[in-house]
Amino acid sequence: MKASRIIGHRGLASLAPENTLASIKAANLHNIDWVEVDASILGDDTVVLCHDDTLERCSNNQGSLLNITADCLQKIDAGIWFSEAFRGEKIPTLIETLQLMSHLNMGVNLELKPQENVSPQKIVSLTYPIINAHWSSTKPLLISSFDHDILRDYRQCDSEQPIGLLYEKIDCSWHSTMQELNAVSLHCNWKYLTPLLAQSIKSAGYQLIIYTCNDSNTAKKLWAMGVDGIISDTPHLL
Repeated sequence: MKASRIIGHRGLASLAPENTLASIKAANLHNIDWVEVDASILGDDTVVLCHDDTLERCSNNQGSLLNITADCLQKIDAGIWFSEAFRGEKIPTLIETLQLMSHLNMGVNLELKPQENVSPQKIVSLTYPIINAHWSSTKPLLISSFDHDILRDYRQCDSEQPIGLLYEKIDCSWHSTMQELNAVSLHCNWKYLTPLLAQSIKSAGYQLIIYTCNDSNTAKKLWAMGVDGIISDTPHLL
């Protein structure tokens, strides 16, 4: 698996409301062929795109995702918080998202979000069948998560799926965990990446993806350190 050099964060989050179909379409219109999006679970086990486990920040509603069902999605506006131009934009299901991205032939880094009172096993049991049934792009689908137990369970379901380990700050056990999960990429906050650490990751044969860099001068320095992919809110400017 080879990720794109530039990856849109939650779609193209500087131009459209994050984790919506509009944001993915915006990335595509700007010739960004890879995006990162977040998968979360509703109370009826529907898998949707949402970074937070509550609705307040990115919709006109409030409360826990686990307190709503798919029937509620038509009543929730996930675009008006961003701008009037996106009034009526909905929280998309993972099925809708994968179907759109397959149609547009895009690549995706799908981050599986841990949620309180939802086990890693349940998250995997709900997302894996959807991915297996609805992903048909010629570009890869890369699974990532900060919760490495989710990745362990996913690896039990699929021995071939590209997996990326997510870190805020990389810990000292990164190499053994990468080997355990047969991961292809390591993802971290660019602020904590050092040249020595980047060299170690690349020398071990892994792809290195960082988030969330929105400055072109910083991006050039990161690429010079050997970074393979940069997740950005402004990918069209990098």
